[in-house]
Amino acid sequence: MGLDINWIKTQLQAAKVRKPVGDATMKLIEVLDSIELPDEHREKTVEMFSKLALGHVFTKDKKNELWAQARSGDIKVTDQVRVRSDAFSGDTGTIHNGRRGVVVGVRYGDIIVNSTDDKAPLLEGAHYPPQMLEKLVVRID
Repeated sequence: MGLDINWIKTQLQAAKVRKPVGDATMKLIEVLDSIELPDEHREKTVEMFSKLALGHVFTKDKKNELWAQARSGDIKVTDQVRVRSDAFSGDTGTIHNGRRGVVVGVRYGDIIVNSTDDKAPLLEGAHYPPQMLEKLVVRID
């Protein structure tokens, strides 16, 4: 790739990132630069790394399903929902992101969900704000 350290440092300074963030970014760029990858693989690697490092998941819609951002007041008991792939970061994200479930209650703005995806851990009575969820709007069987 031809790593231009000065250009990278200038960009980090322009972004006014703190030293720990800049140092970590430099290390990650150096590691990526040491791996021989064509540009298309480099882009995909960066995309995969950034999502996985934050605990975000990759969800693939089934061809017969359509999901939409859940909206407060538009969700009712028995609706099928899933947690957005990027709703949470870190350990919370690895447990909750992408999980599917059924709405078992709506209280004080929270959507209460029981998981239905056969993944561990089983989620029973998990509370989510609507903006963290997607609602199944179409299933063509």
